[in-house]
Amino acid sequence: MSISSHALAPNPGAVCNSNFAQGSLKSSDYTNLVNSNDYVNIAGDSSGAIPLQIKMTISEKNGPPTSGSFAVATVGNDSAFNLVRNFPSVDSVTSVDLDFRNRVTERPIFLTNVALSAFDIDYALDDRNSFDDYVLFSGVTASGDTINGSYQSLQAAGSNIRPYPDSRPNTPGLGLYTLNTNTATECPGTNLDVHCQGSVQFSEPVSSVKIRYSNANYRTSYRNPTNQQIFFRVDNYCYVPQYIFSGTVFDDNGGITAAQASATNANFTSGTYNNTNYFNGVFNPPQESGISGSTVRLTNCANGTTYPTQSVIKPEAPTGAYQISIPKTTLGSNTNLCLVESRTGDTYPIRTTSDSRNTGFSATTYNYPNNNFGRVVAENAALVLRKAQYVNNCPSTIPYTDPDLNRVGETDLRKGFSESANNGNAVTPGQCIAYRITATNRANVPINNFVMQDKLQSKSDGAAVTSTLANPVASTTDYASNSVAIGNNGTVITNPFTLNARSNRNFYFNTKYGTTANTQ
Repeated sequence: MSISSHALAPNPGAVCNSNFAQGSLKSSDYTNLVNSNDYVNIAGDSSGAIPLQIKMTISEKNGPPTSGSFAVATVGNDSAFNLVRNFPSVDSVTSVDLDFRNRVTERPIFLTNVALSAFDIDYALDDRNSFDDYVLFSGVTASGDTINGSYQSLQAAGSNIRPYPDSRPNTPGLGLYTLNTNTATECPGTNLDVHCQGSVQFSEPVSSVKIRYSNANYRTSYRNPTNQQIFFRVDNYCYVPQYIFSGTVFDDNGGITAAQASATNANFTSGTYNNTNYFNGVFNPPQESGISGSTVRLTNCANGTTYPTQSVIKPEAPTGAYQISIPKTTLGSNTNLCLVESRTGDTYPIRTTSDSRNTGFSATTYNYPNNNFGRVVAENAALVLRKAQYVNNCPSTIPYTDPDLNRVGETDLRKGFSESANNGNAVTPGQCIAYRITATNRANVPINNFVMQDKLQSKSDGAAVTSTLANPVASTTDYASNSVAIGNNGTVITNPFTLNARSNRNFYFNTKYGTTANTQ
């Protein structure tokens, strides 16, 4: 035969259909796998389109080898695993398992058109050796079935390797062996030559592959073998790129416990709510944890259409975590993608983040983590409103912001603004009651477009008297044009404003107590 030394032939099964990403092991992958007993990130990932990890495991049957090695051999520009064994008997078997896992989801990944080649598959010219190489490639499908790799003929390139015939006894599956002919010779040492190359491809997607190396076991005489070896390579795998969106729906409480939560505590400078992680729109574990009960959908931002997404979250994932996987082929030309969180029931009713997040999608980015959605219980709402009242005799002016009228803890409604209850004797019809409403944002994010509204008491609503808005006016700019007018009963309405994070603002107005509303 006229065959160049060290010349392997391309595996005919190393092909991928359109819309599939294509990968194969790089030299660094061979080295990393040999030196690790755990999952290894694979560099041959088609620029991130195939988030592949592989774990390699070696097992022995009928006794461990008396000597041997497992290493990486490089011939020219080609790398391969080199399995050397001095088997204790002709019945010994060494298996190398390759388990495939998605490095993002940490779940099995099913690769299409997985193609492998083995080299130095030969038989012993010396009958006293009684060991003829037999290599079987098997894989596990999505249904859990085990299938054999399909033989890919390299006969035209000069290969002497064939699938093991059904008529030969004692050997499982349809593995590869050397065709015993008068022209056959033993393969040389470190040589990835096509003459001793056998190739396979799996006809179905598989999540793992087993390379089983043993004796063909068809000779009538059985004697202990000497050193044996094969080389094998992973030539190809295909995968429809999946875009993965993930995050956590979380309790944005900054670690404030349910017992500490308070709907009235407006103090953000000390104590419980002096907490930079509380209500900040950011997931801050371990102080904060996920909450169950929400649904997250992947949608078209423009029209709200929900894509037929698939949950790929691993069973042991933390509470509140979600992962959505969608094939590249599903998206078409749309790149405007949003994640929308929703919830039923009345638990955690208050959002600390928007219900919709634009993913910032790019066709060359496949992993979109940390798309988190925050919520809190009602007691941990950002906004706290406190109302104080000051009984007065309807003067022409009131120094609303005078410290003497705004003493902390004031209990006498006639001396200043007090949060104490009206005891029924503090005010009489014809007098006025001024109000101070303090809006406090104790959260670590601003409240935008905030409008404060307060409806004046009215007999029509069951109150003892009807009150109207009265002079003096505290501010002409705080209140909206549709706010109740002086002399009328109705609703006090402020203009929209932004209440900055960890800040408060006071609103003042005066009312005439116990008069009849102007109906004009």
